[in-house]
Amino acid sequence: MAAPIPAKPKRRLGQNFLRDENIIQKIINYFRPSSSDSILEIGAGTGALTASVAPLVERFIAVEFDEELIPVLQNIPQVEVISADIRTLDLHSIAGKKKLRVIGNLPYYISTPILTYLVEQRASIIDMVLMFQQEVAERILAEPSSSEYSLISVLSQYYCEVEKGFRVSRNCFVPRPEVESRVLKFQFRTGWQLDYAEYFVFLTKAFSQRRKKLRNNLLRTLDISPDQLDAIFSSMQIPENARAENLSPSQFERLILETNSMIHRRDR
Repeated sequence: MAAPIPAKPKRRLGQNFLRDENIIQKIINYFRPSSSDSILEIGAGTGALTASVAPLVERFIAVEFDEELIPVLQNIPQVEVISADIRTLDLHSIAGKKKLRVIGNLPYYISTPILTYLVEQRASIIDMVLMFQQEVAERILAEPSSSEYSLISVLSQYYCEVEKGFRVSRNCFVPRPEVESRVLKFQFRTGWQLDYAEYFVFLTKAFSQRRKKLRNNLLRTLDISPDQLDAIFSSMQIPENARAENLSPSQFERLILETNSMIHRRDR
């Protein structure tokens, strides 16, 4: 039975506390914690998931931004509590010699920035099971050329295998949000050729004006001539009128590598 909510949920923090025991158990079964795991939970809230998972693992770290909820979490045995915005933390320092598994019901209003941060910190993470607003989950899972396909789709799918997981009814939360949620699983890929900063900066430029042609966005933001960019587009069979949302994560990888090579040859 979930404990009573000790404080009024704060709308400004996007707080919607998970209270359904069946869904809590479904998340645990999907996550499959083991006794040797080091787990980091984002947005631990009132500790409904925390109290269920912490006894099952070797180490459990609960991160919560709302200071009023910290005493509640500190009363749960076997839990290290950190009062902070997750995006300010260095996961390498927290993890130590053992990589983390990450779980959490992300605050709706900053779920995309948190996911972006976690991808950047991927060297310290094994995998993640995270809950998002349904609309955000659809953007993460979206395929190229679909209306939901965006920067976060490309970034997530380049660095991760993303599993669709399952839908969670809004009736499972207090207060009840206006939309449904979805749990997703992320397993980090190996073999990518670009580091996070280079890939992210290029994607930011490519998607800077979504309704504009990709060619125009890149010519405006990269030190490359129209003829040079046209030659790359031609070799990759990218249409001149393509938009950023038409390219797959692997096409973006090749486009970045080709662009870097072109600029390097020019500047030698």
